[in-house]
Amino acid sequence: MRLIDLTMPIYEGMPTIHGHGAFEKHPIWPQAFKMEEVHMETNPYTWHVFTFFAEAGTRFILPGFRPQYRFDDVRTLETVALDNKLIERNAVIIDVPKGPGDWIRPEDLEKAVSNAPVQQGNAMQDKPGDAFIIRTGWGDDERYLKLGLEFREKSPHFTDTAVDKLLELLAVNDCDMWLYDTCEMTTRGVDPVSGRPGSFGIRSGLTAVGGIVNAGAIKKPRVKLVVLPIPIRDAWMTPCRVIAMED
Repeated sequence: MRLIDLTMPIYEGMPTIHGHGAFEKHPIWPQAFKMEEVHMETNPYTWHVFTFFAEAGTRFILPGFRPQYRFDDVRTLETVALDNKLIERNAVIIDVPKGPGDWIRPEDLEKAVSNAPVQQGNAMQDKPGDAFIIRTGWGDDERYLKLGLEFREKSPHFTDTAVDKLLELLAVNDCDMWLYDTCEMTTRGVDPVSGRPGSFGIRSGLTAVGGIVNAGAIKKPRVKLVVLPIPIRDAWMTPCRVIAMED
């Protein structure tokens, strides 16, 4: 079995969400992560204090971060079970190759899913379908280290209509999880198709894993995943570890 780490390392100066409006009144703005050394006079040890934004690096996302889903989907991170939805989860590669600044459109996703060996789930038997690993190639080759802030600014993005198509394809295949290797799904600008500001697409019952890296190292069309979120009480989003297992 071959193990492939799909997790972006967390480090000071990382480009993810640099300058995000949510930081403006926070002491670590505009950084996504900060590490401070703490030295104690009573012993020779060195300790570290970490401060990080929920959306730093590779992150596990539940619908509750959007208020309209908070009562429909009451899951918070400490309630997420380590079952067949997160441990040895069947997943399929959805290849949508894109370059800097490209838009992912609904026809791209529809074609990629139709070409992939997707295994459908069965909601009646509580058997989830494949998790979709949407691979554009943007997270490969440690691009986040080489480009700095441009990793976010030049990342491919999903149009609003592509987000709608993704949710439709997930529902058709009884799938409740997708992963993506773009820095974000949407842009702070205007969607070129709908003319509306970009919007992250998620709904009650779904889970997203954003900002995966190194997906290009996966050689087979299907893998199993281990996804390990931090069980933070009463929160909906956290950095996480993602490992692909390739037979």
